[in-house]
Amino acid sequence: MSGLLDKASAAKKAESSDAEGKKPQEIEGKAIEMKADGKIRSISNDPASENAMKIGLAGWVIILVGAILSLQGGSWGVIVVSIVLVVGIGAIVYADRMRGSLSTPKLAASVIVAMLVAVGPIFMFHFFPSNANIAITDISIDEENDELDFAIRGSFNSVDLEISSGDEVLWEGSEELSNNIKRVGVPIQDFFDGNAERFDGTVIKTYTITATSSNGNTVEMDINSKLLTRQAFNGGVQFTPYVSFSNSGQGGESTHEGVRVQAFVGLFGDGERAMDDGVHSYASSNQRAFTGQQTYTLTVSSPDNSISYTHPTVTINGDVARWVSSHSGASSSETAVGFVPLGGTDVDNDGLEFIERNRFYDEGGCYDFTLTVTNVNLGNDHSTTFTVTNSWEINWDEDDAPEERNSYPVC
Repeated sequence: MSGLLDKASAAKKAESSDAEGKKPQEIEGKAIEMKADGKIRSISNDPASENAMKIGLAGWVIILVGAILSLQGGSWGVIVVSIVLVVGIGAIVYADRMRGSLSTPKLAASVIVAMLVAVGPIFMFHFFPSNANIAITDISIDEENDELDFAIRGSFNSVDLEISSGDEVLWEGSEELSNNIKRVGVPIQDFFDGNAERFDGTVIKTYTITATSSNGNTVEMDINSKLLTRQAFNGGVQFTPYVSFSNSGQGGESTHEGVRVQAFVGLFGDGERAMDDGVHSYASSNQRAFTGQQTYTLTVSSPDNSISYTHPTVTINGDVARWVSSHSGASSSETAVGFVPLGGTDVDNDGLEFIERNRFYDEGGCYDFTLTVTNVNLGNDHSTTFTVTNSWEINWDEDDAPEERNSYPVC
């Protein structure tokens, strides 16, 4: 009897030893191992399972992107958010199928959570509207068309608009929205009521855009005062003589060939003026850039007006001045530099255009440099025209003394 018990005990120990020494086996394509307590644990090294996990994670990331777009208040449109939502849910469903563990209750819960995350904010905006559902953005000036441009964003059908200054409504309009955005262009001449800043940058007038959506929400936005400081009241001229030198013969000779001219149109203080030697005081002042909408001409005339030269019309669009030079054709310069170097009738040795002497000079005397400036498309009350004349003595006759020929006092 004891022999039988010994044999049974030995067999049991052998089985236990074999079980502990066995390596994981595969059952139906899955790696398994036997634990000491007799339970089976699966070890999955299936690449498909890892891919499923990555696809499922990507699906939730896509849902999160949809939520971010939705939080914009519908500015991206319900269609775009819906497409993102479908792609995200599709990725989650596909991942579950790859795992082979597709569960209808689990899938339904995932879909519901995804929809709440992605499109919930849009429906909140629709059913619980607030001022965050309407916005005025991208305020700028269309310089080519002289318009104030801005965008209205939000989830509503139409919007009523006003541009005002203080208690006075200067312009009214209404627009229909498409895909939750509407770009609006308002001609400046339809509402302009004077500059928003003085020449030194002091704000003297505030323009405000007011938008009221069809769902009853209102938002206001002040316009940057620099954008609507566009009416010019001042101007000035400078010139430098162009003198050529000849070394032929004894001592050489100098010849005054003409003048290079510069002009400024915009705003400056009352004390700025022409100064001796063909310069203007504003050129050495604390100049501020001027953006406007003007046209102007410059005329240089002799003392008795027997001869004069008129520069081609200069057009200012914002901070760029353009004209067609009689010598070199289309030309332009930024007005941010203050005084703009204008064109001429010939080019000097440095490649700079100058007005030839025979186009304006008759005899020694007081020469007028006259700017005629027109403010354009600023409305009936502000599309004004004014003239500025700066005058200097020019004495280039052969019998004039050298000091007279090379000095240009104000006259």
